Amino acid sequence: CGVRREGRRTLSVTCFTMVDLVERVNVLVKQECERYTCEDYLSPSFQSKLAQDSKPLLQSPLVTSVQLAAASHGNSSSSSSGINEVWREKICEWSYQVVDHFDFSREVVAISITILDMFLSKQVVDKKIFQLAAMTSLYLAIKLNERGTLSMKSMIELSRGYFMPEQMRVMEMSILQTLSWHVHPPTPFCFVRHFAYLFPQTSCTSTQKHDLLELARFLTELSIIDYYFVDRRPSHIACAALLNAMDMTTHIDYHAHCDFLSNFKYFDGLDPACQEVNECRSRLLDLYNAGGYVHTPLGDAPSDGRTETISPVSVNAFDAFSRHHPSGPATPCGGKRSLPSSSHFVEDQVVPFGS
Repeated sequence: CGVRREGRRTLSVTCFTMVDLVERVNVLVKQECERYTCEDYLSPSFQSKLAQDSKPLLQSPLVTSVQLAAASHGNSSSSSSGINEVWREKICEWSYQVVDHFDFSREVVAISITILDMFLSKQVVDKKIFQLAAMTSLYLAIKLNERGTLSMKSMIELSRGYFMPEQMRVMEMSILQTLSWHVHPPTPFCFVRHFAYLFPQTSCTSTQKHDLLELARFLTELSIIDYYFVDRRPSHIACAALLNAMDMTTHIDYHAHCDFLSNFKYFDGLDPACQEVNECRSRLLDLYNAGGYVHTPLGDAPSDGRTETISPVSVNAFDAFSRHHPSGPATPCGGKRSLPSSSHFVEDQVVPFGS
């Protein structure tokens, strides 16, 4: 119990009894299995079925207004194109830039992308509606989870005036109604925080535990960006991230590792040795290695007082995890980047706002 640091923000931590922990985790598992499931919505078969079952947005006043705006900007051909993984990845990158700029919790991005994924698994959209839904999902996640607010006007400015406030308000209501107001999904790192209480208190020092959790958090952020995890349970991603982090550090001995795994028997429907957890572990390890990330224990990190983890999209500075970039280092921790335009995530395959 006490206080824990997450990036630049300080969060209070509540002491749990084992009974409390089991009850909380079981509720989260029930939510992820019953209310917050998501399909592989980009698969051709699912898109075909979705096109038949869902009500076309093209018949709504919202899309009509967006299309009129597109026409006024000289672009009316985007409605015929489908969405893809590249767009989603760039939206994740842009979202992390936004929350880092405004000093919001990075977990907000996990929530907003989950909201977006769930919406896209229930509704056929085109490029413009996709962009509007992505911005609105981030705005909604910030509004629901942050004490500090980001005004709709600020979000509109990120689109360079391409969307109007009324369009965002209509899209917000459309998302809420489509998802039946289920907009508080459990995230992978939410499960990581709960699973951390399963470690024996004498298994590692507080500094070592912090280092372990930061590495696990970093791995969960990689999972948010990668579409591969869209239909995977957040609890399984959390298990995979923690188990990989334990293997990548030397803090946890064999007996503590066994004690940690044995405690999962108290949870309903959670098996850290199941096939999906193993598949997530393999994928996360591949992403970590392919990205060229280098893990440095907290005690070996630069002695400048920083305690952040570099973003997997290179938004933050070098710290406990350092990535080598041929183009140079990322923005120093604590420094402000220029406010990112949403056109940054709309490159070759995605039509920029106002283009």
